[in-house]
Amino acid sequence: MTCPILPRLSATASGAALCALLLSGVPALAGKARDYLNAPVNTWVTFYNLGFSSSVAPVTGGAAYGISGVTTDVTSQSLIVSRILDVGGRTGGLSVVLPHADIDVAAGPFGAGAAGTGDIGIVAEVNLFGAPALSREAFADWTPETFASVHLLATLPTGRYDPDASVNVGSNRWSLAPTINYSYTPDAGWTWLEAYATARIFGDNTDAPGAAETLEQRPLYQIELHASRNLTPDFWLTADAYYDRGGETVIDGAAQDNAADTWRLGAGLGLRVGTIGTLFLNYDTTVSARAGQPEGETFRLTLARLW
Repeated sequence: MTCPILPRLSATASGAALCALLLSGVPALAGKARDYLNAPVNTWVTFYNLGFSSSVAPVTGGAAYGISGVTTDVTSQSLIVSRILDVGGRTGGLSVVLPHADIDVAAGPFGAGAAGTGDIGIVAEVNLFGAPALSREAFADWTPETFASVHLLATLPTGRYDPDASVNVGSNRWSLAPTINYSYTPDAGWTWLEAYATARIFGDNTDAPGAAETLEQRPLYQIELHASRNLTPDFWLTADAYYDRGGETVIDGAAQDNAADTWRLGAGLGLRVGTIGTLFLNYDTTVSARAGQPEGETFRLTLARLW
């Protein structure tokens, strides 16, 4: 992202780097194909996620300090524990998201990093149609069908945070992210065509890093499109597209002109591995971004298991 307030905040090269670091952070969360498929009620589902991302964002006015851009490398992990519920005859669920991240940021000759637990998330979701609440026995004989569901993610300011640090894993604010998915299958689950729409709403960080007092962020809107096709009953390939728009930051009332307008394309695969669970591997890369926005790539590995 850009650092347009750099000339006002920075009188030295180290100050320029610091401004850039303050505005960097962990990329927005991304989903994958078949994220919301039905599961039997009164069961537990766990997800272990491992991700590697690298991005580069230009810095306005940084050339005078020998800084052409900010490079951010993130190794992220999360454990999601979900309980599948019967909600009036439809499948629902409650989940807890436990994140951890290791972040390294470099701007010219300057660098900083942070590692630790991120902001805990709570997810509530319920099916709208097409995913009835089924026991394990009934689920084994059920034929997948087109469905839609709604989901609400709330994150709490529990992550590691230090207002005097250049980079933080925690955000020191709450957020809400409602999502609706529509997942269409023409052939009983061998092919899925899916769309997810999300709006992320952020609270204010009233103890912002550095010289700032309050960091605000306007809503971020996200659309995901996924197409997946089984090659065998236990193996499938996916094609993915992601679009982000909005999310401009505001520091002490000054808008930063850094709203996203970004497209990413990706691909992935899924594989059921006996009693171990289901493995997902995904890759995506930026293909179009507004001038001044970060561009990068991400690799993600997920292991899901039903208990």
